[in-house]
Amino acid sequence: MLDVSRIDFSKITYERINQGLSTVELSLKAGLSKNVVSNMEKGYVVPRLHTVGKIVNALGKKIEDFIVEEERAI
Repeated sequence: MLDVSRIDFSKITYERINQGLSTVELSLKAGLSKNVVSNMEKGYVVPRLHTVGKIVNALGKKIEDFIVEEERAI
């Protein structure tokens, strides 16, 4: 099972901005309230995996695109 703590939410914010979407526009596309998207981006909340899925789907991406890679020991 994917751990939500491995998701880089700053990458989601970057992708939203890169696509020219406001938080309101993204929240509408995802079927969520603006507060959910805004609070996630500000780091106030860690959303459930289902919610993250809605957001990344609205961006036309997969959750895997936003996973933080684990550092490998040398």
